[in-house]
Amino acid sequence: MKDIRKFILFLPLLLAFSVTAQNRADAIVKEFKKSNSSNILVAAHRGDWRHAPENSIKAIEGCIAMGVDIVEIDVRKTKDGKLVLMHDATIDRTTNGTGKVSDHTLAELKKLYLKNHKGGEGTELTGQRISTLEEAMLTAKGKIMVNLDKSYGIMKEVYSVLEQTGTLDIAIFKGRSTPEQVKKDMSFMTSHEFFMPIVFSDNEKVKESIKQFLKIIHPAAFEIILREDDELLSEAGYIRSNGARVWVNTLWDSLCAGYSDEKAVKDPDANWGHLIDKGVNIFQTDNPAELLQYLNKKGLRDF
Repeated sequence: MKDIRKFILFLPLLLAFSVTAQNRADAIVKEFKKSNSSNILVAAHRGDWRHAPENSIKAIEGCIAMGVDIVEIDVRKTKDGKLVLMHDATIDRTTNGTGKVSDHTLAELKKLYLKNHKGGEGTELTGQRISTLEEAMLTAKGKIMVNLDKSYGIMKEVYSVLEQTGTLDIAIFKGRSTPEQVKKDMSFMTSHEFFMPIVFSDNEKVKESIKQFLKIIHPAAFEIILREDDELLSEAGYIRSNGARVWVNTLWDSLCAGYSDEKAVKDPDANWGHLIDKGVNIFQTDNPAELLQYLNKKGLRDF
């Protein structure tokens, strides 16, 4: 009887915690839509791979626990047409198996174990299995947004999983095609709201491409690849005032004109801070914990 009374007493607190957790994704999506917001969103590259295998359920759960806004995952198709999380075309680096993802059935892949962190030769095996996209989306549901990398060529299959799991609202598609081609390729969808074009600073027609995307697709964000310099960020104000956020990958120097995570961990103001001053308001990072700490210290996480 005492146990029942304790359960009844703490039930409102348990329910409140559950509702808060489930509503976290709603708050992130609402903020994601605010293109001109000064709040900076954090996307974790392949999940929390520093504490779990990349692209694993545990890596997604780590991002949720950390308070990350978006988890980036990579989607590939198996021999029998199922969708799984795997960055490489092969399973050699990240599992105890070998060969292409596309040469194995889901049942065969599910027998394998994931290597810890980024994998590679000599890396320890974990108890984690290869995740299906369905499992990943159900893990993320209500808690975090998901950036679906390597999914452009299999969008219809991915979209079907999102419909089945009720997670269309938290998914971000991305791609490198022209605005006209993207519109055609995504014509089966009800909305292009969460599509993110990938644009490159060394493309001489990139500024015109941005204008056309804003006119034809109305994307929610632009993933801007900065090569030699950050001059393209002069377009950040224009992009944000036209309803799209500005996303930069600080994973390594060649993606962000040298303002990388490695340097930012040592000097955040000169790297993450510099890009924020230039108009970036979404970062994809390999150091989400350090970036979150920096943003919170600067008061750039008010949501």
